[in-house]
Amino acid sequence: MTDQQAAVRVAAVTKQFRDITAVQRLNLDVDRGGFFSILGPSGCGKTTTLRMIAGFERPDDGEIYLDGKPVTAVPPYHRNVNTVFQSYALFEHLSVWDNVAFGLRRKGLPKAEITKRVGEMIDLVHLAQRARAKPRQLSGGQQQRVALARALVNLPAVLLLDEPLGALDLQLRKQMQIELKHIQREVGVTFVYVTHDQEEALTMSDAIAVLNAGVLQQVGTPEEVYETPANTFVASFIGISNLLPATAEQGVLRLDSGLTLPAALPAWCGPGRAVSFCIRPEKIILADSLETAGQSGLVTVTGTIVESVYQGIMTHYVVELRPGARVVVVAKNSARAQARTALAPGAPVRLGWLPEHGLVLDREPAAAGS
Repeated sequence: MTDQQAAVRVAAVTKQFRDITAVQRLNLDVDRGGFFSILGPSGCGKTTTLRMIAGFERPDDGEIYLDGKPVTAVPPYHRNVNTVFQSYALFEHLSVWDNVAFGLRRKGLPKAEITKRVGEMIDLVHLAQRARAKPRQLSGGQQQRVALARALVNLPAVLLLDEPLGALDLQLRKQMQIELKHIQREVGVTFVYVTHDQEEALTMSDAIAVLNAGVLQQVGTPEEVYETPANTFVASFIGISNLLPATAEQGVLRLDSGLTLPAALPAWCGPGRAVSFCIRPEKIILADSLETAGQSGLVTVTGTIVESVYQGIMTHYVVELRPGARVVVVAKNSARAQARTALAPGAPVRLGWLPEHGLVLDREPAAAGS
């Protein structure tokens, strides 16, 4: 991707705070008009990256580009970006309308232009009926919409969002995820969204960058990072994965437990290399008799139910393949009339999965600059 195609480019950026390296030689390209999420655990460097794009922090090395132009030395107030934080920082003495209009008035825009843009933005976030309300009269979700409208009304090239849904309850957060994505598509502004919540990232994003300890682990679409994780960190952080330590041999993996599985080894993996075998719980077919697991082309193993947890539409099973080798299997409850018909601990089972669903992953996380 060229600088002209990228709304944001982070080029070999490093940021240190005394003896702590928050970001290590980070390279990112953010497509113009897309919804890009930076995902990772606390302390991984995602907020530091966002603050460098905004101009609140300056890299120790590397360069930040906005619309193809280097901005590392440009102060925040001269960058065509706006930021929405978890703390919405609304002006409590101003109405919704005046909060949204504040930035435009500071710029000295004509009154007619302000009225038009503020009205359109308040309509977009469904707050026209509350335009004269004060922030204290609004719910958390409504306050979040005001903060979003106040940022978008300035027509930034890029909107930066630092975990803006973190203070909302679970049901409202899920609702706002859908609304945020809808608003982003409506306005066409590039969103760069920071979160530690994998579900948020998978729900809203066009592309996701996964960070760990300041190092980029993988960039891809939600489907790519979930279905084909780059390493064990990505596999374990996004969703639930069964990760079994193994050693690569010719055409097979020998698990540390002694079990041997057929596997197509990736090009980077030679015989004798220590790897992890990865299979997602929902990819495993569980059968309580040999006959019901007879689908051809599956890799099959036998095991014993160790534990079952009923969770409404699903039951989570822990299955022991061999001592030291256990996997989690998710089975829909649609075929079982009642919870008591679930497989009991001690029941023998056969597991099967399609060969392409079993992944061979590097045990080590990505190194800086890789």
